[in-house]
Amino acid sequence: MCIVIFIVRTITLPGQDTVSSAMVYHESASDSTAARFFGSILNALIFVALIILVTIIFVCLYKYRCLKIIYGWLLLSTGIMLGFFGGFLFYQTWSTLNWPMDWITFAILVWNFSVVGLVSIFWRATLRVNQFYLISISVILAVVFTRLPEWTTWALLAAIAIYDLFAVLCPSGPLKVLVETAQERNEPIPALIYSASITTMMADEEEDENKRRGVKLGLGDFVFYSVLVGRAALFDILTVFTCFIAVITGLFMTILLLALFQKALPALPISIALGIIFFFVTKIFLLPLVITLG
Repeated sequence: MCIVIFIVRTITLPGQDTVSSAMVYHESASDSTAARFFGSILNALIFVALIILVTIIFVCLYKYRCLKIIYGWLLLSTGIMLGFFGGFLFYQTWSTLNWPMDWITFAILVWNFSVVGLVSIFWRATLRVNQFYLISISVILAVVFTRLPEWTTWALLAAIAIYDLFAVLCPSGPLKVLVETAQERNEPIPALIYSASITTMMADEEEDENKRRGVKLGLGDFVFYSVLVGRAALFDILTVFTCFIAVITGLFMTILLLALFQKALPALPISIALGIIFFFVTKIFLLPLVITLG
């Protein structure tokens, strides 16, 4: 989240019009409040519908053991994310900071970054390297999503949190089915999962054991946490602090509930709800008060 805040506040990225053109409703500052409200809800519902469709396809492929298709899908999407979008973000960062670099060096750096990332995620690497690349992917995705229009972003965050609640807790929810199928087969879920362990790893065997026992979060959780904080960073630094605290507080509450119930729980609803509430409370009440006192 801190990296996303830095990028959003210091680097101007082109492409907001391109991202907005992919939406059904094209948000404009001249639109009425009602038009932006219902238009943003329409965009969010379509986006969530696409996520549901992709998730159902993923669950069906896993249920019928089409693992080659799944890993091919993940390899292709991850390679594009690291190579194309990561290279673009790397180029924009270098250009904004005005650091000199020739194109050959740039191509070699992006190539190595992408190849090492694929190896560390899908084959073998230390836990720290694996976490670094998973965080890198979440940063890249979050920066892309911060290019969405403001109203659409907030509607999307609320909609995705509600979807996460039903997908994980409902008896026939796609994520619940995926987790239960993996538990029945006693095998890891073929997805981009961030593994966070509290203990220090001293050997490969201990590291593998910690990966199995540690707290695991889907990469989408990190992405939407960062989108929320990134959107707050586009408004004011005060909203950044309050939203950051809200997201971390929600994550701690989710981990506490996880320890109490000992089963898979959605990681988005509490953090996103607190983040949205804190943002608008800060924007409407706290920020004017600080400006007045200042």
